[in-house]
Amino acid sequence: MNRLKYLLMLVIMVFVFGACDDDDPNTDISVISLEKGEKNDFDKYLENILTEPYNIQFLYKWEDVESDMNYQLVPATYENSIKMANLVKYLCLDSYEEVAPSDFLKKYFPKMFMMVGSAAYRNNGTMVLGTAEGGLKITLYNINNLDVTNVEMLYEMYFRTIFHEFSHILHQTKDYTTDFDKISSTDYVGGSWNDAWDGKSSLDAGFISDYSSKEPNEDFVELIAHYITNTEASWAAKLEPASDSGKAKLTQKMTIVKSYMKEVWNIDMDELRTAIATRAEKLDEQDLDNITIE
Repeated sequence: MNRLKYLLMLVIMVFVFGACDDDDPNTDISVISLEKGEKNDFDKYLENILTEPYNIQFLYKWEDVESDMNYQLVPATYENSIKMANLVKYLCLDSYEEVAPSDFLKKYFPKMFMMVGSAAYRNNGTMVLGTAEGGLKITLYNINNLDVTNVEMLYEMYFRTIFHEFSHILHQTKDYTTDFDKISSTDYVGGSWNDAWDGKSSLDAGFISDYSSKEPNEDFVELIAHYITNTEASWAAKLEPASDSGKAKLTQKMTIVKSYMKEVWNIDMDELRTAIATRAEKLDEQDLDNITIE
């Protein structure tokens, strides 16, 4: 009986090890592929207009590792991603190129854009227009509802976010004077900014938006983002409802903002605003579906 058990075990061992020998994998070939596949025409176009001149990576293919797992999100469509890439180049980068020093954008502009098709909402019900990480990456949401015929909506949903986050990079690189902080020092409301102005106007307290009232840095960059996306006439109209004290504070703040941008970065805010407005007026003449490399 013992001999029979021994022979049976021997047969099993031969069978197992023989099977392993037959299925021995080729260790030179990984079962996990890291290949991104061949570059399509849009990928090549992005390299030409964003990566090579500005070192900007434009992510439109869904990557879980780059998305925010706190929200239920969907990928951006290929067609709208093309439109947004052309819009970023035309309305933002080309506008700065008209007025900024050489290599300014390549050195300081965020290095990664992530496109998300759906909107994201915070627990307090407010929509996330965009997020930024360490001054390097900007995520833009709601790309699948992109409307290229509505310039004000483009500003509100996407470009004020881009200008806002880019301005954070600038003041974090070279800070503005603390005189700015003192103008509204007793009026900032911190994290309650979304509820603090219920039934009241943040303009009367000297803030260009409710979010500006969160703290000085947000106030500073919101002023830049709103100023350069308004014409002289629309800026005046925006400030018109504010109280006299609110207008006075906003005027004081803008004097500091303009001085900072000119003295530190050699950028004239009024020239930048004109460059953006001029391009916005001609937006309907642009082929935003183009991915042809010239």
